[in-house]
Amino acid sequence: MEVLTNRTAAILLVDDRPENILVMEELLAKDGRVFFKANTGNEALKIALQHEIDLIILDVQMPGMDGFEVANILKSKKQTRDIPIIFASAEKKGSNFMIKGLEEGAVDYLYKPLDRAVTRAKVDVLLTLYLQKKELIEKNNILEKSALLINNCVDIIGIMDAATFNIEEVNYAFTNLLEYTPDELLGTSLLSLVSEEDQHRLRQLQTQNDERILFETKSYSKSQKPVWLQWNVANKKGKWFFNARNITAIKESEKIRNHLATIVKQSRDATYIHNSNGDILSWNEGAQQMYGYSEAEALTLKIWELVPSDLQHESEELMHYVLNGEKIESRETKRITKSRNILDVLLSSSPIIDTTSGEVSVAITERDITNEKLTGEQIRQLTIRLQNNIVQLEAANQELESFSYSVSHDLRAPLRAVSGYTNILEESYIQNLDDEARTIFNTIQKNVKKMGQLIDDLLDFSRLGRKEVPKLSVNMVQLVERVIADINHNTTHSATIRLGALHSSYGDHALLTQVWINLITNAIKYSGKAESPEIEIGSTKGDHETIYFVKDNGVGFDMRYVDKLFGVFQRLHSVREFEGTGIGLAIIKRIITKHGGNVWAEGEVNKGASFYFSLPDKAPATSSW
Repeated sequence: MEVLTNRTAAILLVDDRPENILVMEELLAKDGRVFFKANTGNEALKIALQHEIDLIILDVQMPGMDGFEVANILKSKKQTRDIPIIFASAEKKGSNFMIKGLEEGAVDYLYKPLDRAVTRAKVDVLLTLYLQKKELIEKNNILEKSALLINNCVDIIGIMDAATFNIEEVNYAFTNLLEYTPDELLGTSLLSLVSEEDQHRLRQLQTQNDERILFETKSYSKSQKPVWLQWNVANKKGKWFFNARNITAIKESEKIRNHLATIVKQSRDATYIHNSNGDILSWNEGAQQMYGYSEAEALTLKIWELVPSDLQHESEELMHYVLNGEKIESRETKRITKSRNILDVLLSSSPIIDTTSGEVSVAITERDITNEKLTGEQIRQLTIRLQNNIVQLEAANQELESFSYSVSHDLRAPLRAVSGYTNILEESYIQNLDDEARTIFNTIQKNVKKMGQLIDDLLDFSRLGRKEVPKLSVNMVQLVERVIADINHNTTHSATIRLGALHSSYGDHALLTQVWINLITNAIKYSGKAESPEIEIGSTKGDHETIYFVKDNGVGFDMRYVDKLFGVFQRLHSVREFEGTGIGLAIIKRIITKHGGNVWAEGEVNKGASFYFSLPDKAPATSSW
């Protein structure tokens, strides 16, 4: 039986005797097949996890890890659990032997010496079935993706009867736009969802019988909210295959443009239009207030009457520049009012082309900046000072960064030397050392590792001073659950952790993850000596902030020294009692402070401790240290 797929079939042959593998490979060799070989169970597992295997022929009796053990491990892995396995055995066993193999995941048995025809037939059948199954799964995945694409498309996609306009199929976009579910729409005529004017137009389009039909409708949602849709229809075999796009925003923007003229008219900025001869054609209320001319008076003026004599030439050049199709953005110049006062103005200008006559006019917007100019020198001086401060701050940050990396390098070099030499001594002379000497070696290595961690913590603390903090929405429940799961996976402890209500907030996901890791691991560490360690995690809502807490029933601390908790290298317990570098809480304080929040703690000796931090409810602007 031929394998019904064009893909190369991969077969893994597992036998502790290479000659058996060669016989099996020669027996099963065929175009479109590739063989992987393993002489031990560990080799087989490694190959199965690294390659896409379609069939495994597995020897039962192998030294070390037998075939049953290998099969059990393969079936426990998601990546390999579905691979068909055929056990190969040197002798026939009883039914219990076969049942054990089937329980471990085998689909068949081969007995040595092999029956060549039976072996080929079994392998061909199993490969065919497995590859067909994979092909069906792949096709099903493609269909599911297509369905997801259609149902998640923001445009409405569907089919309707061309004669009755009855909707036969439609995606979920219809629900999002018009609030009807697909079940409610099936069998419903599109005519019932559009205005009377559009109903008449649809009937006209129906009689034209064009293959491609484009039109717009004003439809109504289930709550009678108007929704403008642009339809693109393929008319085939009495069916309309359609997609409809929401253009309500475009229609609304057209309304907005119609209102813009009114808004410009009432703007406090001077907005007016003049033609190529300099005649003023329009004059808004802002221009009237700025210049003192009424609209009627201004329409008798030329633009030159608003320009000081020493700027006439400049004004003419600017006008010709705009008449040639260019724009002017925020140019400072001067103008004359009706009372002959000189104004400093910020001018923007652009051309307006009459689509009928092609005549070009000039639209001008001017803002009075006279008062701003009076304080311009003060602003300029402040700007210079600010720029100097920025330069100094950047230089200080660069020096701090260089210092941090220099300290890291200078401290790590002797640490590596100490660690390396103690390792050499230990490897070369460990058999000649007594217990006390070995303890000394262990102490040295432990302190080297602790010093390395201290350097890493110092660098992390230093880098926090330069890290930007984006304020994004953070689901605290998901974040804390992942942190607890990681801690439980990586740390052995006996604490019972109770997770209460956790409100979402705003902040940097990675930095807040570090806050929770530090707080929860501290609680586990300092409650580790309690008879029944318990940790409680939760949050409460304040007026404009959310307060989060981690409480434990551990050794606690004396509230007289609470101010020392969040300082660098400040410890309330000796290193012999509890390991640590004394930087974790300082990192927490810096992270929360830059999020716009606060951090504090409460405790009592031998009665546990509670650590709190707050985050603002609204997302502030991105900040950096």
